Amino acid sequence: MRELNVVEVRLDDEQGSPVLILKESDGERQVAIWMSAAGAAGILGALQEADPDHPSSHELILALIASLDGEVSVAHIVGHQNGVFYAELIVDGRPVNARPSDAIAVALRAGVPIKIAEAVLDAVGVVPTPPAADDDDDEPEGEDQVEQFRQFLDSVNPDDF
Repeated sequence: MRELNVVEVRLDDEQGSPVLILKESDGERQVAIWMSAAGAAGILGALQEADPDHPSSHELILALIASLDGEVSVAHIVGHQNGVFYAELIVDGRPVNARPSDAIAVALRAGVPIKIAEAVLDAVGVVPTPPAADDDDDEPEGEDQVEQFRQFLDSVNPDDF
């Protein structure tokens, strides 16, 4: 297993779908995981300060595990087939199947590592190419995509899923 770090959550340029970019901790390869807006919102929420009066479902999961004297130790991305990633949380040493977005959101909130199976990283990991030097924008790379994603989240409702 190789450890990954969250690089960013952004909108895909072609389809406008949320995509999570992860990078191996001790290398250059990156992994892109497309997900629902709700999954992306869960990960973005994990990167912000938690609201103790209004816990997210991921915070609730951690509270329930803690109330049972359990502990989440790591999130694993264990498989990839036909564009679909498979993940699990390791709770008290036992694997619990989870969607990658949920496993990563819980891992971020718990402050535990996110790891990927070496075979999966070998199959889907890519080394990004540097952007062209013709950037005329004063706005930093990716901020426009983040703003588009925020606007999308503001306009989406649960019935869309």
